[in-house]
Amino acid sequence: MANSIWTTEQFTCPGCGMNYTATKEELQNKRSGAFACIVCDAEVHKWSGRVDFFDWTAKRMASPVFGRKR
Repeated sequence: MANSIWTTEQFTCPGCGMNYTATKEELQNKRSGAFACIVCDAEVHKWSGRVDFFDWTAKRMASPVFGRKR
């Protein structure tokens, strides 16, 4: 679609806390979908209406380092 608007959205899995980004596209037609976490299979986001989400990417989280000052 030539006139579509794309934005990047951030999501966090409610099950394990994994962070994701996805591209949101506004559409002329209605669409629905859902995305599940690749780690724990919990539903991260569900949508319907004139939007679609694609290009889901897991964002690496920094591991906490205990006993070390920043």
